[in-house]
Amino acid sequence: MDTEVLDVYIGRKVKEYRTKKNLTQKELGKKIGVGHTTVSAYEKGTITLNMNTLFAIGEALDIKVDDLFPERTTVEPSLEKTKDMYTKNLEAKELHFLQKLIDKTAAMSDEERAKFLESIKFTVDYYDKMNESD
Repeated sequence: MDTEVLDVYIGRKVKEYRTKKNLTQKELGKKIGVGHTTVSAYEKGTITLNMNTLFAIGEALDIKVDDLFPERTTVEPSLEKTKDMYTKNLEAKELHFLQKLIDKTAAMSDEERAKFLESIKFTVDYYDKMNESD
């Protein structure tokens, strides 16, 4: 995972845990010693968090620093091959759109993610049904 994608992922996780704690960006900023605009930049992934800030955020949100990072699995290389196999015929704008869907999905709470994926599944099922050969 490249640095920019990781920064965005971590930022979304910071926002997710901050909102679960019912904290504003200003309140979190006060707890970790930065302004609310800096917290906003962290959450957007436009600033790379250093180790000290990651630990301060973890402490402020009562989470482990690991909770801010994606899980690593041994399946990832085969997933990359599968992704490449299916995406090689897509245009850049289509890939960008799909990446936005993935990023959005990854940043959601479990409940939001389930609803979101169910709505996508409904759309795909509807599309398939409407395009069935008679």
